[in-house]
Amino acid sequence: MLISRKLNLNMVAIIFLFSMKPCEAALTPFTDLLIWEISEQTSSIWSNITTTPASNVYDYRIQNTDFDWQPGLRVGFLYEPEQKYWDSRLYWTYFSTDKKYKLPAYGQIVSPGFFSGFLSLDTFFGVDFDWRIAMNMLDYNISHEFPVTDGISLRPSLGVKAGTIHQHIHVDWDADVYGATEKVKNNFSGIGPTFGMDLKWNFFRNFLLIGNLSGAFMWGNWKVSDMYNRPGALLGIITPTTITTDLNDAKLGTLMFNYFLGLEWFYRGRSDLSLQLGYEMQFWPNQVRLTMFQQLPTHGDLTLQGATCRIHINL
Repeated sequence: MLISRKLNLNMVAIIFLFSMKPCEAALTPFTDLLIWEISEQTSSIWSNITTTPASNVYDYRIQNTDFDWQPGLRVGFLYEPEQKYWDSRLYWTYFSTDKKYKLPAYGQIVSPGFFSGFLSLDTFFGVDFDWRIAMNMLDYNISHEFPVTDGISLRPSLGVKAGTIHQHIHVDWDADVYGATEKVKNNFSGIGPTFGMDLKWNFFRNFLLIGNLSGAFMWGNWKVSDMYNRPGALLGIITPTTITTDLNDAKLGTLMFNYFLGLEWFYRGRSDLSLQLGYEMQFWPNQVRLTMFQQLPTHGDLTLQGATCRIHINL
C-alpha cells in the first residue's frame, strides 16, 4: 500500500513538471542520402587462385573482395523545444552492398578460403561468388547547444544505438566433374550508449562549417556459421560431404567511431530549410568474425565511408 502511494505521488510530480514546460516546439524531419563504400580489408579473402602463365611458372594470388560504391539512406526527426531545453533526435540508417565474382572453370586452380571449405581439401577450377552486407541502425540521442564565440557553437550529445549488421556469402564451387556450395554468415546485433560532439562555425552569411565526432560502446553478439556441402558425383566415386562450423560470440564493450565534416547552407523564412554536404566515415573495429583458414575466428575491421547529403525542413 505504501509503495502504491509513493508511485502515485511520483506520477503526479512528473505530470506537474511536464505541465510547467511550454508546449511550443519545432519538429524537423531530415533525410540523408548516403553514397558510401564498405571495406573489410584484409579480412575479406575468400579464395586462393593458382595459374600457370608459362611453363614451370606458377602465379599464386589471394582473391580479396572489393565492394563498390552504393547509395544508402538515413531518415529521422529532430525535436527542438522553443525554450532551449535539450533537443532530441531519432533516426534510422540503412546501407547495403553486394559484390559478385564469376570465374569460368578454365585456366586456374581455386582453393576455398573459408574454414569449412578449406577443411574439405577440395580444389576447383571455377567459382560463382556472392557477398551481401546489410546494416540497419536505430539511434536516439539528446543534445544541447552551447555558444562558444560569436558564430561558433558546440553541441554535446548522449544517446543509445541499436541495430544489426548482417553479412551473407554464397559460393558455388565448380570442378567440372563435381561441384560444391558453401554458405557463410556473419550476423551481428548490438546495443549500447553513444556520445558525441557537434561543431558549427557560421563563417560567412548563410554558410556554416560543420563537424561531428561520435562513438558508441555496445554490447554485441555475433552468430557465425560456415556450411560446406559437396554432393556425390561420378557414380559414387566422389562421396557426399558436409562440413559445418558454428560460432556464437558475445562481447561487452564493442566500439564504433564516427566522424563527419562538411558544409551547411540555411534559409530562414516561413519554412526553415538547410542543406548539408560532407564526408562521413564509420569505423567498426573487430566487426568481421568470419571463419578463415588462417585463424578461427578472424577479427577484422569494417569501415564505411563516403559522401553524406542532408536535407532539413522545419515544419
